[in-house]
Amino acid sequence: MPDKPLRKTPAWLLCLIVAYGMILVALTIVNTLGADRWWFGALNLYLPQAVWALPGMFLAVVTLAKARRWIWAPLLGMVWVAGPLMGFCGSVPEAQESPGSLPLRIMTWNVKYGTHGRLATQALLHDINQNNPAVVLLQDAEGGLNGPLGEFFGTWNVRSNGQYIIASRLPLGELQVLKIAFPGEEHTCVRTRVQVGVTSVALYNVHLETPRWGLNAFRATRRSPWYLPKAIQQFENNVEARLTQVGQLQDDIRQEQGPVIVAGDLNSPDASQVCAALRSAGLHDAFAEGGTGYGYTYGHFLLQHRVPGFNLSWMRIDHIMMSSQLQSRRCRTGTGEASDHRPVVADLILRRR
Repeated sequence: MPDKPLRKTPAWLLCLIVAYGMILVALTIVNTLGADRWWFGALNLYLPQAVWALPGMFLAVVTLAKARRWIWAPLLGMVWVAGPLMGFCGSVPEAQESPGSLPLRIMTWNVKYGTHGRLATQALLHDINQNNPAVVLLQDAEGGLNGPLGEFFGTWNVRSNGQYIIASRLPLGELQVLKIAFPGEEHTCVRTRVQVGVTSVALYNVHLETPRWGLNAFRATRRSPWYLPKAIQQFENNVEARLTQVGQLQDDIRQEQGPVIVAGDLNSPDASQVCAALRSAGLHDAFAEGGTGYGYTYGHFLLQHRVPGFNLSWMRIDHIMMSSQLQSRRCRTGTGEASDHRPVVADLILRRR
């Protein structure tokens, strides 16, 4: 019997497949160039990137029924979403310690201290204890040293100012308060030095402006679409605030003579210009180098009150970044029970000179 002729692929289905591919290519290009150069790219950074797999799922089902030979196209799109678009970091072999190099475990955490009650504080202390870091950098921790957290760090070397706490089992230098202000608001970060063997490492604890106010401007458009131009302007101003802050931080980092670690809540995903600016100042990201998976640190608390048991984050906005003298052997995130943010824990190596 003659082979059954293949059914002609519907033109509308081909158009949808091509459109889906073009959207993914456009998103990839925007992220590569610095997504927050454009308001729509910046807005996309704060959305769960997994949503871009949904059109692929729909197309896969339809293609399977209408044009099976094209099934590879939506499947490839979904793989691309799960990989580069969602920020997947592949497993890498752990760096071997060369003679004379020193290990250093760093932990950074926006703890929202006092926001989520006593049980959250217990979870916070438990996670710090379980991870056993040499240095802990906390943000949004104002008043934390007056309670159980202060008792926990009783034998550590501690420096604090406002929302910032730096606690270390290693010797610390004096604390400096540095301005990273933007129009309309005074803002600071803190800097000290931690002694690792015979090497003094500059340590910055940073919390950049929240994107919440910019994102809330878009929510207001649900009541009035005419508000959209104003919402876009407010959102762009919000993005510019973080860029202004990181520009000042760049200047300080470039004056450093030795190893540098910058850690904290940058409120910026890896594809942002904020992270690009720190990379241009000579830093690289601990999770991108030593992490496996997505390393998401934020988002899990937003739906917990609506979806019991929901504990998935979808943004990596908390970072540990370091200069070339340091290398990340392993990096991971911690509990989602104590704060709106998960901690980031990195096992670093201070290379021999």
